[in-house]
Amino acid sequence: MKNLCLFTVLFLIFSCNSPSSINTLKFSKHDYIGEWPFAIDEIEVYCSGYKEIYGRTNNGKIYALNGSAKGASHNDTSISKIEEIWLDDPKWAVLKISYGDFITQGLKLCENK
Repeated sequence: MKNLCLFTVLFLIFSCNSPSSINTLKFSKHDYIGEWPFAIDEIEVYCSGYKEIYGRTNNGKIYALNGSAKGASHNDTSISKIEEIWLDDPKWAVLKISYGDFITQGLKLCENK
């Protein structure tokens, strides 16, 4: 619960509207409270279509984050697999670090479309 409250505060502090027509949220490893789940230092999260959540990195690569985005982009070669940057959980040998908070915040962007 404490992490959710802190994440919400960070969301309010760091959220901003992109100059383009897509609303985005930018997250950085440095400012993120909790365990950073990606092998990159920053990610920009946005909503597209019907609740499809994507992440864009500084090098322009786009990753499907939730099931809707993965399904919609299944045959789209311009969308990369999140497994390329998704980190293993150091506490559990067979698990990955959760990035569910990024999806949750992305879904809030869908509500504001």
